[in-house]
Amino acid sequence: MKTKHLQLVTSTHSVTTTIRSTAPSPYGPVSPGSTTLLAQETLRANQLVQLSELLNSLESVVESLNYKSFTLYDTLNTAIEAVSVALSQQTEEGGTDADWC
Repeated sequence: MKTKHLQLVTSTHSVTTTIRSTAPSPYGPVSPGSTTLLAQETLRANQLVQLSELLNSLESVVESLNYKSFTLYDTLNTAIEAVSVALSQQTEEGGTDADWC
């Protein structure tokens, strides 16, 4: 009985090992045994290059948005000062808030 069980396992194992299939990968199909250390290092190097390019791009976008936000802030402060001066001049001239309507 024990020998029969071992034969079934061996038989089943030999059937599964003769069937070749691709291993799942987020980077596309990879054949079993084709991934070597060099291929993994090349993939890792390519990923690092892509990540560096993405980081540089993001830094550029952040710098641009930061500049635009400071420009907008400066413009808003200038407008607020202009409105404040206009309101104070009108108040000095004896105007009222009703004159603005």
